[in-house]
Amino acid sequence: MRTGAHLLALAVSLASLTACSRGSAPAPESADASQPPVSATPTATPTATPTPTSADSADAGSAAAAAPPVPVTAAVVLVGAQEIPMARDGTTLVDPVSSFRLDVGAHLTDGRLALHDEQDAMIASSGTTEVGSSWTRYRLVPDEPLRPGSDYVLLLDGTVTREAHDPSGRAYAPVAVKLKTTGERPAAPVKKKRGKRRR
Repeated sequence: MRTGAHLLALAVSLASLTACSRGSAPAPESADASQPPVSATPTATPTATPTPTSADSADAGSAAAAAPPVPVTAAVVLVGAQEIPMARDGTTLVDPVSSFRLDVGAHLTDGRLALHDEQDAMIASSGTTEVGSSWTRYRLVPDEPLRPGSDYVLLLDGTVTREAHDPSGRAYAPVAVKLKTTGERPAAPVKKKRGKRRR
């Protein structure tokens, strides 16, 4: 009798344990739909450092090219007491003994007026620069008469960079005026051929 009672008690205990093991776990709390899901192992996103490319350089170049040209208000060829306006487009015929004057409607702090020949070499010359609050005047006198029948370019640009600047730092693109001297171009000197030396 005692053995049967013990077996019955053991069976009841096993049944209780089985019921507990089959019980469902408590339901998780509902997630807030307004909050973004959080990953279990968050990873840091590396920050890329921008590297200058050729496209960036091209953009910088185009920005420089977009600078307005130097605001020339007068471009004059001086022959003695005579003043002859220079053509803004095309080529102006000038006397080989001419000098030049350019008036600019801005105060340029680093402008330079120079004369270049057909090989883009700078012609030796002297000149003056007058500066006002809102204007600049350049005069240029070649040291020697120019070569007749030859092409020249009168160039106004910057002394430090390609562009000239006003006191506020505003940039102005260079201005070039094409010139051609009157008269007949001298013939190139004939090179003498050296004869063979007799022994």
